Amino acid sequence: MPLDPTLLRARAAEAAAKLVNPEECAATVHRLLHDYADRTRRVSPKLAETAPPNELKTPAPVLRSVIGALRKPGQAAPAYTLGVAKFLWAYGSVEERQVAAELLGLVAAKAPDEALALIDSWLPELESGGSADALARHAFRPLLSADPFTHLANARRWVQQPNRWIRRFGIATVSALAQDRRWDDVPGALEVLRHVMGEADPLVRQSVIAALIDLVPRSPADVITFLNEHAARRNHNTHFILRAVLKHLPAEAQTELVRLMRA
Repeated sequence: MPLDPTLLRARAAEAAAKLVNPEECAATVHRLLHDYADRTRRVSPKLAETAPPNELKTPAPVLRSVIGALRKPGQAAPAYTLGVAKFLWAYGSVEERQVAAELLGLVAAKAPDEALALIDSWLPELESGGSADALARHAFRPLLSADPFTHLANARRWVQQPNRWIRRFGIATVSALAQDRRWDDVPGALEVLRHVMGEADPLVRQSVIAALIDLVPRSPADVITFLNEHAARRNHNTHFILRAVLKHLPAEAQTELVRLMRA
């Protein structure tokens, strides 16, 4: 369906007006996202191997419009918003789960116990890196910011799970926390990443790299010390991570890290 901004805003407002009936509201959002799905776009065979099979390819402006329409009424009615998020997550597409995660993030601070229970129930259902990242970045971040000590301990447990997407979620919580200017426990975050410095799964390993890069501006000295500790490991996956982070370090630190990897 062509993107008509006026029609899109009207349909998003229609969904928001149904918030008091969470199941109907979620069904309206479901239809909207599917109507705007890009079913003509094709990816290369190489990318298709890792692309989520449940991705609608709904344009980002559509998702933004839906979240924008639901923001104020959703924040004013946490119980209904939790219900809408639950129904949307159950529909199962990457885009529906992103909207569900963002809605949950709008009310997580007001209903922390309920939000954490929902996140716990969703973790085993994660099916893609996109859903794992959205859940950490949007839904979990308010809880993480409120109690980083407790939730970094949870993250250490999650990154050691056999499920690749739960590991990626645990790693993504570090990136989410790195965006909080009030937080400064970089060593605590690095202890989470210590468990995945030899990560073999490329779709999880890229999240490790992203988290380390996010931590560099927060405390370059702590990150450099951490990377140097791992440079002596004779592990291909570890060195892949180190090389990917290398260019984000000061020149002198780059030289030393390369020297340690070659020693």
